[in-house]
Parts: sequence; structure tokens; C-alpha cells
Amino acid sequence: MKYLLTVIFASTFYLSLLAQNEGKAKGLETINRDVIQAQLEFLASDWMEGREAGTAGNYLAGDYLASLFKLYTLKPNGDEQTLTPNRYQKLLGLKDEKLTSYFQEFSAIEVQPSEAQAISLVRKNETVGFQYKTDFDVSFVSQSRTVKAPLVFVGYGIENKELGWNDFSGVDVKGKIVVRLAGLPGDGAPDSKAARIVADKELKISSREKNTTAFDKGAVAILEYNPQKDEQHDWRANPAFRYNEAMLESDTKPDSFYDKKLRLPSDKHTLPVISISKQMLEEILGEKGPTLEETVAKAAKLKTNSQAVEGELEIDVNAQTKVLGLRNILARIEGENPNKIMVVGAHYDHLGKHNGHIWNGADDNGSGVVAVTTIAKAFVESGVKPQCTIIFALWDGEERGLLGSRHFIETFDEMDQVMLYLNFDMVGRNGSPDAPGNKVAMIYTEAATSLKETSKEHIENFELDLDVNFSAVEKPVGGSDNSGFAKRDIPIFWFHTGGHTDYHQASDHVELINWQKLEDIIKLSYLDMWEFANNPELIKE
Repeated sequence: MKYLLTVIFASTFYLSLLAQNEGKAKGLETINRDVIQAQLEFLASDWMEGREAGTAGNYLAGDYLASLFKLYTLKPNGDEQTLTPNRYQKLLGLKDEKLTSYFQEFSAIEVQPSEAQAISLVRKNETVGFQYKTDFDVSFVSQSRTVKAPLVFVGYGIENKELGWNDFSGVDVKGKIVVRLAGLPGDGAPDSKAARIVADKELKISSREKNTTAFDKGAVAILEYNPQKDEQHDWRANPAFRYNEAMLESDTKPDSFYDKKLRLPSDKHTLPVISISKQMLEEILGEKGPTLEETVAKAAKLKTNSQAVEGELEIDVNAQTKVLGLRNILARIEGENPNKIMVVGAHYDHLGKHNGHIWNGADDNGSGVVAVTTIAKAFVESGVKPQCTIIFALWDGEERGLLGSRHFIETFDEMDQVMLYLNFDMVGRNGSPDAPGNKVAMIYTEAATSLKETSKEHIENFELDLDVNFSAVEKPVGGSDNSGFAKRDIPIFWFHTGGHTDYHQASDHVELINWQKLEDIIKLSYLDMWEFANNPELIKE
């Protein structure tokens, strides 16, 4: 009897494994150029008008993608909705019906600076007014705000242990307006001590990092002067055809995706960051304050020149805002274990339509979107229920600051059950014209070594023509929608084929897609997800 039970168990296990392997192969067969190209040609067509978040073209793209999930028979995983019948339907006996949508709707606030901006310097009994787009420009502000505070000059505004540099030493910036220089110590003096150290350590300190440091220390606003650039050159009113771009020469500023920002209502308000002219800098520092030349010379020798500045500055910045509705698209395949969840995602928004030109975004990120939908289709066609539940997510608002994935992570009740996130962002091109056509980067969580090993096995066993640059990162929080998952210590891996000259250009067209490369990346990703969704213990290895 014991022998018989053993035989039955072994036979059942073998048949189950056989069915799984047959299912995996069946799903893999559905991934081909025709399926991929049919989806991407429509998604990246002019009908979608560039899929900019919050626009009609974006909504059209969203409806199309939700219809694909429905066509492929995936279950919706978005908002719970109640359909209320009209009065005629009620007469027929129809009642309220609750159902789940493929859409997860959320609000975002669109912000852009208005033309009404004012700054004045109050020193003793004198008030000096500065003019917008003559003396200063507002880089970004998340809301209208009036600030009146004392001034502190903080050199380059850097606190960096590697450089052994702290512009905030000996000065208190809490509740004050910070005045700083753009760039790094040693800029413009390549033979200086500071420049050599910066070069040796390959230091790159962004304005965003500087802003974070200043605001963390309590600053209420930032004024920045760039010694390496004449800011007033960009503010000139009369140059002919000063906007000389790839598609347009114009003496008036063309519309741009970058003119406006989007933020989630839950985001903290950012404080004013203002670019100023050299004349305004000198007026603020005054006769008794530090000079630009003195500060640059000291910095080249690794000496700071931070100090309080006489007087107060009154800043009145104004922003135009409006609320937009955005939508993530969410579908799922139920697993045998509903408490173990894996997410496959890509953003579907792009840069939109401006001045009659359409940014189709075939590679960015139409290629990533069709990777998600094609893998979803393959799992359904396999006929096998995976061990883990898989959520297929198409994010909105990534180009505006990862808004869709951030909203999902903030609101999804089962985030503690998410074991793995796979991301796609630009997987259909070559990094440069002379780059090998099969090159692709896979960025992954360093501790999850099985992500790399499993991929290598699948490339070899299924003879996929891919040369993968595996990049292990302790916490891969940069680059794309993987960021929020990595911040929560969820293992991630994501594929990226590199930047190119059509990145964020209206020339990112579907005709330039490397179809074989995209097909092989999708096949590899499907095989990887099949392995992990049916053997989740591999993620812990």
C-alpha cells in the first residue's frame, strides 16, 4: 500500500510537471513579431497624440490597453465601481451593480509658474525691486508662496564627506533664504586642487541634491547664480529664431512638455528655487558681503566662504494650478496562493503633442507596454494557473515623476505580499548606431542572485540572441517605476536597451524598433516570470 501511494504521488507530480512544461511552451509560442507589432503600431500611432498624462490621447491609449487585458481574459484589478441604472432601467427591475474596473483612477496637480513674480531686497531704509526675466527666473514652485526672510550666502551649497567639504559649517540657514553658486568647487579652474579632487573622485552633485540639503537644514528658499553661464542670454526678448530646435525655428517660445509639472496631492510642497543674474547676486551680497571672485578663488583651494548677508529678501512667487485625472491600468492572473503576489509593469504615458508635432514614444515606452501585455497574453494562453498571483500594471504619469507607480504603492492594501517587481522601460532599440543589435541591460537587486542566474539559463537553453549586461545594485531605486518597489526592499529587475538620439524626441517612431531584439527580451522575461511565479522560493536564494 505504501509503495502504491508513493507511485501515485510520483505519477501525479510528474504529470503536473509535464503539464506545466507543456503550458510554458504553449505560452512561449504566442510571443512573436506579429503579436508585438500589431499592438505597438497602434499604441505609438498619431491617433494617441503622444499619450501625455491627462490628455485625450492618453485616455484613448488607456481604453485600448484595458480592452487588450479584457480580450486576453485577465481579471480587472482596479477600482471598485457601482453602476447605477437610469430611471428607465430601474422600471425594468435593474439594480445597482458593483464591479471591478481595469482602471485605478487618481488625481494629480498640474503646476506652472505664472508671469506675476516679484522679489525685493530690504536693507536698512532702502528697498530694491528685481524684475522677472530680467534679474531672475523661477525654476520651479509647487504653489504660490510669499516669503520674507534674512539671507545667508553658502558658497556652492554643498555638504559632501568625500570632498571633505561643508558650505554650511559655521552658518545657520534655518528660516532663511540661501544664496549659492551653481556647479562644484574648482569649476573653471581645471588645474586647481579642488578640480583635481572632484575629477579623481568623479563627484557629481546635482542641483536636486543641493536643494534637499538646504531644505533639510531649514532654508525657506534658494537663489542660485551660475558662474559658467549667462542666464540673461536665455531671457533676451529680441534674438531672431532663438528657439532653433530639430523641428522648429521660432522667435517665440514653442510649447513644451517641460513647461508644466505634475505632482500627487500627497506630495510635500517644494520651496522656491530661483535663478538669478550676476547683477542681482552682486546687489544682494552688497559692498560688505563676499564677492563672487573671492568665493571662486577660495573654493579652488578647498576653502569655504559662507557667511550671513545684510538685509532681508521678500519673495512673492505665483503658480497656476489645476487638477487632472490620471489612470493606472491593472489586471491580474489569480495564483494558487493569493497571498504571494508578483507585479509586472511599464509606464504607458509619454510626452504628448506640441506645436503640431507628436511625440509617439514607440520605444519610450510603447515597447515596454507591449512587453507587459504580450507576457500577460502568454500566461493566459499557457492554460496553467501559476503558484503566485501576477498583477500586470501599466502606469500613468511616469514621465511626470513616477506618479502612477507611486500612487499604486501608497494605496495598494496588499503591498506587504508583493515578492517581486519586473519593470520595462525602453526595450526596443539599440543604444547607439554602432552598438551591437542584441545588447540589453538588466538591472536587478543584488541580493536576489537568482534573477541573474535564471536569466542566463534561459538565454542559453532557449537560444535567445541577447547579450545582457547584468548590473547588480544593492537597492536599485533610480531610473524608472522600479524605484518605489526597491525603496520598500522588494526585489526588482528591469530591462533597458539604452538611450538614443530619438529619446524624448518626436522622431521616436515605430519604424525604428528592433523587432527581433524586442521579441527576445519579451520571451526571456516571460520565461523568467514563469520560473519565479511557479517557484517563488527562488527569490529568497
